[in-house]
Amino acid sequence: MIYFDNAATTKVSESAAKKAYEVMIECFGNPSSVHDFGYEAEKLLKASRKAILSKLGSIDRGDDFIFTSGGTEANNLAIFGALGARKHGGKTVFFSDSEHASIYAISKELEKTGYTVRYIPTKNGVLDLDFCRQHFSKDTVLISCMYANNETGAVYDIKALDSLRKKLCPNAILHTDAVQAFCKTEKPLCLCGADLISVSGHKVHAPKGSGGLFIKAKTRITPLFFGGGQEKDIRPGTEALPAICAFAQAVQETDEKSNIKAVTEVRDHLVCALSEKLGQVKINLPENYLPYVISLTLPAIKSEVMLRFLSAKGIYVSAGSACTSKHRENRVLSAFGLDSKSADCTIRLSFCEYNTKDEADEFLKALDEGISSLVSLK
Repeated sequence: MIYFDNAATTKVSESAAKKAYEVMIECFGNPSSVHDFGYEAEKLLKASRKAILSKLGSIDRGDDFIFTSGGTEANNLAIFGALGARKHGGKTVFFSDSEHASIYAISKELEKTGYTVRYIPTKNGVLDLDFCRQHFSKDTVLISCMYANNETGAVYDIKALDSLRKKLCPNAILHTDAVQAFCKTEKPLCLCGADLISVSGHKVHAPKGSGGLFIKAKTRITPLFFGGGQEKDIRPGTEALPAICAFAQAVQETDEKSNIKAVTEVRDHLVCALSEKLGQVKINLPENYLPYVISLTLPAIKSEVMLRFLSAKGIYVSAGSACTSKHRENRVLSAFGLDSKSADCTIRLSFCEYNTKDEADEFLKALDEGISSLVSLK
């Protein structure tokens, strides 16, 4: 099997799986219980929170990290929680036009409830900062832009948004969905200037069902639901301690510099080989990008057709975000600048540090076979 769909989900690392099992068997107490066994569970919870805050670059800053079930819940908590704490603030919110489905769905819901929603253009993977300069105002209450795009790998300039926010709408909250960037950048994500940062465990070799929201010191949000007071009343409910500890384990063992180097070598090998196939495959290359994702437009072959061809050979790629695969749309690729025909013929490869050049060569061989056989059927 060759797995090039790591942006959808990653294999759980052996040490993370072992940690989850250990916690389930050896320290299964409730962190809220007021006895020694509960106290031991609470210590694991606190250590996990500290480990993830440290990886984000937050050390002794008064910031917080709230555990959630993953990136989608973290995004909902960030947006609705921030707006809930600012009911008497402005009524204009900004999102990039390339957001993940979980953010885009939130934006449509906000439109129904009386907010003015504006979308920042991101053609060729670049934020239109002139648009922001023209439209950010004192009525702006929230700005949300993903750190790295899950379909193109484009990295957006969150620092620039922060600078414009401070000049034009200093009371606005800045949120970034960093699900695809967490543990994949050499600079800590805290340095980007965002008040709220969403992350997910299953993109970094931790189990599904783990994730959370970074909250910068003095940033207020309200809860989405209510219960027993866990997670400082922001996300009540008994914490999923095995998944949380596994998440922290996966994060702690991540070596960003080494991983980026390994992934870049595989990506560059692919790009070099594909560049020789002029007229066959187009590489949709953003100006700034993470090496973990590459978008390829095929020569008049629908992405779903190529996916089935590759899958039959044990090679797994995708046609974009797994969260929209059941009702495929080309919103993100259109925002990038692709026409609908090209978008329908685009596939995504996404890597992790376990992928190799040999796997890339096997993919290239299968891609050649697919292009030859599928184009000839037309």
